[in-house]
This record gives sequence, structure tokens and C-alpha cells, in this order.
Amino acid sequence: MAMSVGDEFESYESFNCKIEEIERDTNCVFVIDNSKTVESANKVIKQGQKQYDAKFKYRYVKLACKHYGTARNSTKCQGEPRPNQS
Repeated sequence: MAMSVGDEFESYESFNCKIEEIERDTNCVFVIDNSKTVESANKVIKQGQKQYDAKFKYRYVKLACKHYGTARNSTKCQGEPRPNQS
């Protein structure tokens, strides 16, 4: 069920299947917190360096549990109202 540091997967699909299995077993929902796609990573690789394999969707991906963490406030301005508001 669990994944460990250093686990390797043949493709993004096999990784995604493992995440879905963990979600079913733990009743947690994981969302992508931060990532970089292989496509965008390959655009900045210097000539002569090995490119990332296209079978992987992401160069790296950081997942976060959707159910935990602090709630985000949707209003950005919490100070005094602007003087031009009516």
C-alpha cells in the first residue's frame, strides 16, 4: 500500500495507479501542490545534456493531502475599505 523514498515507477501511469490505490485505502485525496512538467524541463536543458523521458508527465511533483492544512482566505484585502468604493 505505502510508498517509500526511492521507489521507482515505469511511467507516470504506474505512479498514478499507486496514488489512486493509496487514496482508496486511506480515504485521502491527493492534489498536486507543486510540479514541473517534463516538457517544460526539456525546454531549458542545454545542448548535449540528456533530456527527460517523455513517458513521464512530470520532472517532479509534490503532492498534498486535500483534507489537511490551513484554510485559505479568499479575500486579499482585509484592511480599511478603499476610499473610492461607494
